[in-house]
This record gives sequence, structure tokens and C-alpha cells, in this order.
Amino acid sequence: MLYLWYYGGMLYGAYAVGAGLYVGLVIQPQLFSFFALVNILQVHLYGSRMCAARVAAVGALLVASYVGGHIGMWKACAHAVGRHQHAAVTVLGVLPATAIALGFLPEICVCLREQTVEMSNLFLLFDILGGVFSTISLAFDHSFDYVASITYLVVVLLDVVLVLMKAYYHARGTQGIMRRRPDSNAESGAATADPGEEEEEQGLACGDKHVIEAKQG
Repeated sequence: MLYLWYYGGMLYGAYAVGAGLYVGLVIQPQLFSFFALVNILQVHLYGSRMCAARVAAVGALLVASYVGGHIGMWKACAHAVGRHQHAAVTVLGVLPATAIALGFLPEICVCLREQTVEMSNLFLLFDILGGVFSTISLAFDHSFDYVASITYLVVVLLDVVLVLMKAYYHARGTQGIMRRRPDSNAESGAATADPGEEEEEQGLACGDKHVIEAKQG
């Protein structure tokens, strides 16, 4: 998901530069990709337990691929716009929307499987407002860019889908169930108990049994 969002931001940023959108819409996807990159590196560092040197190498490769892809897409988009190749411009504008939409699919699949949406209400609210206001801002440019609006409207649509799913699961009583499962943590803790400790407890139990038998005798 994060990789698709990272490169989706790159594609849209390149399109925004090539299409000559105003500076706010050019900076926005760069920041979006930057925060996606930070999350990717955090996942590798804390989730995968990758060493700092390897995380830095992964970050360098991602940044290099981002810069190369951004420049290539920017030149291609600027060339298509200059030659009035509308079909090519449309394709280049739809690519980021497709990548970002595909990035939502893993999260939606997890929500369907677990019967809960764990994204915060604040995140969904700001994501929807960001897409709405970005779409509105296109109207104040030289001319409304319908291709650029696709990316924002796709994000708004999928966020609304998650909000509706969250409301549905809340009505069913399954919303937030992942945070209400202490039994799973207890079971995992019991499953990972130290065998040495179990043997020691068994030894103590046997010792107590012998003491009781001696007293009875």
C-alpha cells in the first residue's frame, strides 16, 4: 500500500509540474510521497527489524528511483502537453489515480476480513477535506484540469467508502474489535512461555506433592 502511494505521489507530482498546475498542487504530492517514504522506512526499521544501514540503503534506492521517475514523467508530460497530445496527457494523469486507488485495496481487504476499520476518524476527515479542497482549487487555476481532478476524487470516493464501512461495522458491533481482544495477547503470551520456566514449575509442583505425601505418612 505504502509503495503504491509513494510512487503514486511521484506520478502525480510529475504530472502537476508538466501540466503547469499552480505551486500548491505541485508541492502537495511531494509531501505526500515524503510521508509515505517515512512510513515505509519505519516499517522496515521497527516491523521487519532491519538494521539501520540497510534501511538507509533502501531509502537511498527509493529516493533515487523517485527522482529518476519524476524527471522522466515530467519530461514526458511536458512534451505531450506541448504537442497537444491529449490522449497521452490523459494516460499520464490517470496513472497516479490508478496507483493510489490500488494502494487502498489492501487496507479495504483487511477491513473486510477483520470486520473493522482501524483508520482514525481524524485521518479520514482530513483526507476527504484535502481531496475536496484540492479539487475546488483546480477551478481557480487558468482552466479546470479534469484529468488532475481524477486523483483527488478517487481518494475522496475511497475514503467515503471506508467511512461507510466504519459506520456499518459500528452498527453491527464489530468496529474496534481488534483493540478489544485481550484473549489473543494472553494466548500468544502463553504460547511463547519459556520451556525452562514450565519445567521449573512442574518440578516445584512435584516437590510440593512429595512434601504432602510425607506429612500424610
